[in-house]
Amino acid sequence: MLDRPHIEFLQAQMLPWRRIGPGLARPDAEYKLLSRDATDGACSTLMRYAPGWSREGPEHILADEEFFVLEGSLEMDGHHYARDSYAFLPAGWTRHEMHSEDGCVLLAFYDREPKLILEAGDGSSETSKHAVQHINAAAMAWDMTLNDPNLKHLGIGRKNLRTDPDTGERTFLSLILPQAEPPGKKGPQEIHPVVEEAFLLGGSLTGPQGTMYPGAYFWRPAGIAHGPFGARWGAVSLIRFVGGKHVNIWTDSEAPFDFGAAYQPVMPAELAHLADMSWTPPVSY
Repeated sequence: MLDRPHIEFLQAQMLPWRRIGPGLARPDAEYKLLSRDATDGACSTLMRYAPGWSREGPEHILADEEFFVLEGSLEMDGHHYARDSYAFLPAGWTRHEMHSEDGCVLLAFYDREPKLILEAGDGSSETSKHAVQHINAAAMAWDMTLNDPNLKHLGIGRKNLRTDPDTGERTFLSLILPQAEPPGKKGPQEIHPVVEEAFLLGGSLTGPQGTMYPGAYFWRPAGIAHGPFGARWGAVSLIRFVGGKHVNIWTDSEAPFDFGAAYQPVMPAELAHLADMSWTPPVSY
């Protein structure tokens, strides 16, 4: 799950939609592969269900499935996962019936190859302390109490979606306020002892690799210094810390910040061609 190359960052708009093959979770849907561990098949994807899509169980998959709905909605066993809904379903969770009347696009994360088993699980996953069956993130209040002085200029708010009771792994929504810029256009850099993974949901966020727009994704392995960051008109991201508890370690030296930073991504060899395909959103006027 942790043997993935550094990606920082790609715009998901650059990636093609592909049909999911047989034997994997949702074999009749489409996906964009954001990153994958070649050792155990753990992966992060965008998944798209066409209007009218449906599937009958019982079935389960041999991986933890974590998802956040971006557009549309998904019905699963009596739960209506509308836009901004979140769930964490441990490996073995039984799905009896799923459908999407108007179509759906969601972020999905799997901690190993999501192999599909066409029978019910043993029932233990549904009572697991790790399970989060359904959260309506839109109804949650933002926690604005983050007090790290090195991040004060960002005005960060958070909505915590999941904290693993054993490992401390964490998934949350992160809000950065508009007109957020490091004082003096420079600041220390952060280092985390665990993987940080993120997908930008709204706004824009600028760092040393350029400006991220909605659809931007990164997988940053442990121990890599990053930042400082700023946001001209704010930003909202879904962030995951994978492999353990989130801790901020700050460098003694400072790095410069520039809203005009050019797109200079870190990409593995198989995605190197995307480095020359800078993407910007349509103009708003």
